[in-house]
Amino acid sequence: MVKTLKDPYGMKGALSMAVIETDVIIIGAGPAGLMAANVLQKRGVDFVCLEKKPGRSVLSKALGIQARSLELFEFLGVNKPFVKRGYPGPGAKIHLAGKKPSYVEMYHVKSRYPYLLIIPQHEIEEILETHLNDRGGVISREHEVLNVVQEQEGVYVTASHNGETKQYLAKYVLACDGAHSKVRQLLDVEFVGEDEGITFFTGDVEIPEMKEIHINLHINDRGAAAFFPYKDGSYRVVGFDRTRQKGPRRKEMKLQELQTSLDTILTTSYQVEKPRWLGYFGTAHRQVPNYREDRVFFVGDAAHINNPLGGQGMNIGLEDVANLCWKIDTVLKGYAGSPFLDTYHEERAPVAKEVIRNTTLELKMIQLKGFPGKVRNWAGKAALTQNWVQAIFAKALSHVHNDYDKTPINRSFKDKSLPRRAIQAGERVPDQLLFMNGTTDERLFPLIQRLGYVCLIYIDSYQPDLVDFAYAFAEKANEAFPDMIKVFLVARGGTVLTERNELPIIYDSYRHLDRNLGMRKGSMLFIRPDGHVGFHDGSADLKKVMGKLKRYFI
Repeated sequence: MVKTLKDPYGMKGALSMAVIETDVIIIGAGPAGLMAANVLQKRGVDFVCLEKKPGRSVLSKALGIQARSLELFEFLGVNKPFVKRGYPGPGAKIHLAGKKPSYVEMYHVKSRYPYLLIIPQHEIEEILETHLNDRGGVISREHEVLNVVQEQEGVYVTASHNGETKQYLAKYVLACDGAHSKVRQLLDVEFVGEDEGITFFTGDVEIPEMKEIHINLHINDRGAAAFFPYKDGSYRVVGFDRTRQKGPRRKEMKLQELQTSLDTILTTSYQVEKPRWLGYFGTAHRQVPNYREDRVFFVGDAAHINNPLGGQGMNIGLEDVANLCWKIDTVLKGYAGSPFLDTYHEERAPVAKEVIRNTTLELKMIQLKGFPGKVRNWAGKAALTQNWVQAIFAKALSHVHNDYDKTPINRSFKDKSLPRRAIQAGERVPDQLLFMNGTTDERLFPLIQRLGYVCLIYIDSYQPDLVDFAYAFAEKANEAFPDMIKVFLVARGGTVLTERNELPIIYDSYRHLDRNLGMRKGSMLFIRPDGHVGFHDGSADLKKVMGKLKRYFI
């Protein structure tokens, strides 16, 4: 919608200007911004995405997609192009100043994606933008944001495009504009943290002598170097050389400089050639105090940054988007009030805080040398011989256990009457195999992808009281939240015949919902569009569960 307002920003000399109205403005079209555009497009939310640059970056930058991000891509319906084009790294070989490496194997991750998918950032952005364009969405490139002003009626954004000043008004703004966020600066939001004082080298090169399927990480007194294999046989190299830490930092790096650093760090070096790009970069860890500033939300690197260890920064940003966008859509549709959006900061800020703490500690450990470095090497080798230690590392890197069960609202929904194995409010729901519609290969994730909010009500077999409860809940839920929630009956076995057929039936033939999710007779599992538990209730009490449902949407 376009309308004309008189001097909406108090800009002297501007008598009137056209203002473009929309529900959401996304500022920045990196991975997080493109992910947000895709999610909002899928959910039918009107948005504008403003990007300063004329095109996608040709630099690789981020390169690893973790298991949880691939699950979120599946909810979006864009997972297959990533899996097709990326290299599924099975794990890492860690060389701790010795001949025999230690391993971290990703098969320990309980997901359909038990690997680190290695794919350069420019391809990540290409896939996301193509998916968006194919569904009618567009990115407004060469739009530089000049001002962001919050008023009672919404957020005004001023942008410059080819010498023309354009004005926008949105109900909400997503600041996805990176570590040097213009939005953050305009709103004078603090970015708390510090530089880490380390100069890293990085680049995409060919290494003819290297034939590795694992990520290779070398750590010793001379520095560290990691090699990430791409699907085409080339490698991403990243690391730091202790002999090159003094003096002013440069962004550009020559191939011979990379070769010299690798020759310095590695006991047996490799010849690198045919660089696609090379560079130096510094690292820092920072986080905004609150991810929400009234109607503006900070997402990805605009909200938090950390060093590149573990390839987690971009993935946290994608998870931010998956947490926030369905909540904005829920509020825009009138199902929840503005306080519901506070849960974005409550759920996501602790995740980034933990990653910052862990990656900062990991960098300090890698920097150890002399006797402390030898202790690190000995302890690391001893620990990584244990499968259970490998599993801990793999799960932490995969982000599949980044749950939200510790937030106040989710703690308040915990049902202690359920079995100990039962998943509770805020926890990620693992994918499960279902018997449904006459097929044995239906899964839970595609239901979430197609439907958004999913509610499962568990019965042993045909039990009239529980069937009546399920139908009564479906009717009451639809009255309170029209066309929002899809309710399913889940039967352990037997034939379920009812006088009505509105509710589809899932047969828990594999006992996955029972054994893996802790569902039992009479329990209700309410699943959010991002694949986390809204609440899990075992009472089969209509008044109680409706009270929870209404309380959930604050």
